[in-house]
Amino acid sequence: MRQKLVMLAVILDIAALSSTAYAHHSHPYFYDECKSITIEGRVERVEFKDPHTWIVLRLDDGTAYTVDWAGLRGLTNNRIIGPAKDALVYGARVVVTGDRIRDTAQIREHFADFKSVVNPNTVDPSSIRRMDDSFHWALPPRASPPNCDRK
Repeated sequence: MRQKLVMLAVILDIAALSSTAYAHHSHPYFYDECKSITIEGRVERVEFKDPHTWIVLRLDDGTAYTVDWAGLRGLTNNRIIGPAKDALVYGARVVVTGDRIRDTAQIREHFADFKSVVNPNTVDPSSIRRMDDSFHWALPPRASPPNCDRK
């Protein structure tokens, strides 16, 4: 599993190194805005780094999810890094809502040279909340809802 996480991190790093506009516009090709989920579990590990912070969340059934969050620079510039480091510690109970990663075939439809296999338990968060309500982070609401009826 660690190898898959490392491969996903490398792929996302490559995408992030592209121009800002390109990286921003490629995001929907990696994450499905029509497959939002909410998961609850305990923080197993957090890696605060650029271009993405990784949170590994272990659910009660033993399933591990990787939360692909904002990078260290963005969290620092938005003054979230301190509270996040205090709240997202090993064992903290957290609820995350976000979009699931697309499968490898769907990503390859837009990036033909994408060679990795993705971890299907990867989530791009729209909100992260500690169960004791000592920490809460959320993106602003979307300007318009995603078109989930398209084929």
